[in-house]
Amino acid sequence: MKLGYETDYLIVGSGASGISFADTLVSETQSHITIVDRQHSPGGHWNSAYPFVRLHQPSAFYGVASQALGSNRIDTTGGNKGLHELASGREVLTYFQTVMDRKLLPSGRVRYLPNCELLENGSIRANITQETHQINVRKSIVHSSYGAGEVPALHRRKFEVDGDVDCLTPTEIAEKQQPFEQYAVLGSGKTGADVCLWLLDQGVHPSKIVWVMPRDAWWIDRRMFQPGSEFHEFKLKYALEENEAVIAAETLSDLFARLGHAGNLLRLDPDHTPTAYKCGTVTPAELDSLRKIETVIRLGHVTRLSRGKMTLKHGEIVVADDTVFIDCTATGIQKVASVPVFQPGHIFVQSVRTCQPTFSAAFIAHLEATIADDAQKNALSVPVPYPADDIDWIGQKMISLQNQFMWLQNKSIRDWLKSCRLDALTAGDRAPTETPELAQLSARFKDSLFPAMINLKKLNSMADAGEA
Repeated sequence: MKLGYETDYLIVGSGASGISFADTLVSETQSHITIVDRQHSPGGHWNSAYPFVRLHQPSAFYGVASQALGSNRIDTTGGNKGLHELASGREVLTYFQTVMDRKLLPSGRVRYLPNCELLENGSIRANITQETHQINVRKSIVHSSYGAGEVPALHRRKFEVDGDVDCLTPTEIAEKQQPFEQYAVLGSGKTGADVCLWLLDQGVHPSKIVWVMPRDAWWIDRRMFQPGSEFHEFKLKYALEENEAVIAAETLSDLFARLGHAGNLLRLDPDHTPTAYKCGTVTPAELDSLRKIETVIRLGHVTRLSRGKMTLKHGEIVVADDTVFIDCTATGIQKVASVPVFQPGHIFVQSVRTCQPTFSAAFIAHLEATIADDAQKNALSVPVPYPADDIDWIGQKMISLQNQFMWLQNKSIRDWLKSCRLDALTAGDRAPTETPELAQLSARFKDSLFPAMINLKKLNSMADAGEA
């Protein structure tokens, strides 16, 4: 055992949330920070992402508060045409490495320990040399990856695969460089949709794609997450229609029918009501492309893959002998129980706004930098649990609104939100020239907030009670 390290904050994990937290803490305090990570470089799960992965939200709202990601460009081709750019996986990794090399380490107050891990006894082990070091943490251990999920390339499959069957990860199919008679995409989440869109972009005919969809998912229209005045009116109408759907809903099924009808939540097939919701975004153009895939299998999860056959929970499907199965079944982010963010000697970074992890990490770091009392900080950072099921939309919306209301009562926090580039609701949305129509929309939206919150609480109680 070697002695050596003292630090104010020990951040466990140099993924997106860990780097975002560190960036804000460096900007707003004089604290010393140590970042420890099992990975060899910053970026967390992005280090193992498939080569064609992109963000599902604009680059403008992702990363760290002090440094822009991308150039705020509008895409002119592809499914994201007309919307703000989505950084590729490689761009994201380069970005986080740049933040580390040009902002964090040059501060002189950050020590970065890659290929290391925090042991249960509180020491740090260097995994290459197996040397261990004591560390004295003066303030808090920051758990930046609480509830971290699986990566498609690394996760453990929950189904059997016969030895003569090609079952590949998204990374492996991108590197395979050979045709197959049929492509079976396993999984209906973001990764599954990404792979389907990638296959279509590669020229694979929709008739050759089989999409195994254990549960249909609700999707968010990506146009709702756009910076700039040109999207202001669309977003305002979207938010108003969402609140009006919430206010009018009498049951849970009525709520989702209204949200779907208004386009606040999107689905692949109007004849199938989704039961999953995981914050995935899609554009109408991408949805149109996905709808070209006619063979969608809704027989539950795969249990076994054999040559010429898929065995699923609720039946069997015959496929071509020369079928490649693409495993997209990894759980991107785990659904875990929420815990208080601020605890004695520990900070558990969690989302405090729906679907915005790096903003949440920066916001939590800002609270740590500016408020001393843990009870006050926890009151301002109620965790928003990551969703998995349709009804999770309700709790997410309710807690996000409650948090936002609390923040807006505090002038210091209001000012910080306006200055934070990661805040999709404030910094990235500059209102265009005011018109009577826009003023009326804005007034209706403000008037809808309180009744929407009241009915959300009622609907959330119904969800807790298992009512439909």
